[in-house]
Amino acid sequence: MIVNGDDLRRRLDAAWRLDPEESGGGPEPFMAEMRALLADAEALGEPESLFRVLLGYTYSLGFRGWKDSSREVTGEWLGLLRRCLLMWHAEPHRYDEDYVTAMWTQFYRLLDVFIRIFPEPADRVRRLIDELERYCPPTRPGSRYALEDARLHLAARRGDVAEVERRWTRLRTREAPREHLFPDGLASIDATMWARLGHPDRAVAALAPVLAGLIPSRDGEEHEDVLLMPYLLTGRVGEAVAVHQRTYTRSGMKLGEVAAHLEFCARTGNEERGLDVLHRNFARIGYHCDSVDGMWTAAAAALLCRRVVAAGLDREWVWECGCADPGCETLPIYTYAKLGQDLRWHATRFAEHMDGLNGTPHLGERIDALLHAEPVVDRLELPPAAAPARHRADPPRSPHLDATDDAGLLRALDLARAADSGTSRIVLTQRVLQNALVGGATRALVEARFALLDDLLPDGWELWSTDLFSCLVELFRLHEARPTLLGADRVAAMWRAVPVALDRALALPGTHLRQVRAFLDTAERHQRPGTDDARHVRWFRTGAWARAGDPEAARAAWERFLALPPAERRTTSGDVLRAAQWWLDLGRDRWALETAETLPAGGDRSRLLLALLRAGRADEAHELHERTYRTVTGAPEVAAHLQFCARTGRLEHGRQIIGRVLGLYHVADDEEFAFDRLRAYAGAVLVGERLAAAGLDEPWTWPADDCCPSEDGWSHARLAAACRRHLALYARRWEELVGTDFHTRAVTALADGR
Repeated sequence: MIVNGDDLRRRLDAAWRLDPEESGGGPEPFMAEMRALLADAEALGEPESLFRVLLGYTYSLGFRGWKDSSREVTGEWLGLLRRCLLMWHAEPHRYDEDYVTAMWTQFYRLLDVFIRIFPEPADRVRRLIDELERYCPPTRPGSRYALEDARLHLAARRGDVAEVERRWTRLRTREAPREHLFPDGLASIDATMWARLGHPDRAVAALAPVLAGLIPSRDGEEHEDVLLMPYLLTGRVGEAVAVHQRTYTRSGMKLGEVAAHLEFCARTGNEERGLDVLHRNFARIGYHCDSVDGMWTAAAAALLCRRVVAAGLDREWVWECGCADPGCETLPIYTYAKLGQDLRWHATRFAEHMDGLNGTPHLGERIDALLHAEPVVDRLELPPAAAPARHRADPPRSPHLDATDDAGLLRALDLARAADSGTSRIVLTQRVLQNALVGGATRALVEARFALLDDLLPDGWELWSTDLFSCLVELFRLHEARPTLLGADRVAAMWRAVPVALDRALALPGTHLRQVRAFLDTAERHQRPGTDDARHVRWFRTGAWARAGDPEAARAAWERFLALPPAERRTTSGDVLRAAQWWLDLGRDRWALETAETLPAGGDRSRLLLALLRAGRADEAHELHERTYRTVTGAPEVAAHLQFCARTGRLEHGRQIIGRVLGLYHVADDEEFAFDRLRAYAGAVLVGERLAAAGLDEPWTWPADDCCPSEDGWSHARLAAACRRHLALYARRWEELVGTDFHTRAVTALADGR
């Protein structure tokens, strides 16, 4: 088909009427028409028409689905815009001013994408801005302003406050160019920027012109909620409350605004209101964070979840998948502890990624500060809710299961139990549980809960520790609410699960210590006479106080445990070693050695090496080390041997131990970092750094394993640095769970040889 210029321009005008921003329709017709026009414009070869179509097509790329191919899309976008830039630079008189302005606006949009949405390395973005400035003449002050603004926000991303201050002060003396950006939106972004940099007064000043009417606010745009925390932190509490109350229920909030409300609620003792905000905005928050704003919002949500759990408000709730895919494997039953854990790691890992792009540790430090932020006020009274609370609404029926009555759900449960995959079985069983909650089908609910308990108890499901714990908590709640509902065999099954669930809860991250203590209170009320129930309760109370870093409370709980008849205590070698480890973790060597005296002859006492050394039993410690260091594998034993090697100069033995247990230092999943690994990592730091300091280090290859190929370039100095970084990261996680920095200080001292 022969293409002519008039026809192409008519089609281009028609295509622009499909713009979703104007038509309100979907993006697909607009994108398809622009793509077809580009091919015809290329064939025609008329520069003016090609320039216009290129700009239309690049604009349409902003509507394309980026989830799986953002680099591909933004790369194409940048390449085509560069083509436009070179065409204009070669023949500036040829192109209409409106289209040239549109080109610079798209460059500004793309820079914003590279800085905040699909971040690129800071150096690469800076070079792009440099290139654009070389092509941007002084006769385009608005375009130069936009490029300067991009530099400002790139500096903010890197945490360069002095540079931000310098550029922001300079830009504030000039009027924002309306041809490239919305001045009210820019002021809101600047306010958010300053709030995230930790300068609340600057945040308030940034938005002041909008609030005073000096910069008009577009219809339907609400900006003031980004000042929730700045208002609170600068003492303007009444204004913060008023803004929150006016805006928290509105739909379509931007991620930064959602984050502001979540943090405000988390830090004012309004966890229930925060849960309402959370449930209203799940579609905005999503499950993964893949942008700078998403990172901040995930961190704010994780902070809220931590406060919710610490306040004793954690409950099971239904995550709506919102799909009709028969193969969907979204877990429908969630808890705030689990959501907070997931979002915390998403935010932390994205911040780590961003710090790599920025070349500074700024975002990692700021996200860590948000995750651990303490309340500004313990309890700030809010006006009554502006709408029914979403998190209190009845759960929806599963879109993948029709039945809601006992008979239908029990048939569905039978089918679920026949699933081949354990994960699939759990998903299907949770759908039965979901609809049982919807339909009030008590029998199906009980059967589904016990089926889940059976799935989560076996070895190999340790990473599901939070699911197991919540399942058991809900069963005990049901038992407490309706004591006659469950038969003796079912109650016995619950108690058999108690030591497994609590062992995992205290050993693996995910369950807050507040939850463990609350569960022990419930369990104690339902102890059965003539059973092992009391020993489980008293044993784990001791373990909980040990995790809290409180030696005296742990000892008092231990005395209560010892008050049980000997036949009713936990006396296996594993139990004795675990109790001894509690005292070692608490720095109570004498208690640890006394506890270990009950070990049977030949039992491995490796974890007691330092206690023996400090107690003046050096010969015994040396003999124990020589006898066991070649075969030691467990994290507590490895930790003790490495500390012993560093303190006695046996660095070669330390090198051999590390080389044999490298799998212990391979962090494959965030949730795998068991408490006992903290001290093992501290030992690797100490030995590795001393090997390097003594000139005994050398390069080596990390061997291949199931998930990774072999890797050259390792040394003990590099391993020590990696372990020190992971030690800080995971010790902070345990701080959140136990509510104290006792163990963080302890393992840091061990890593430093103190």
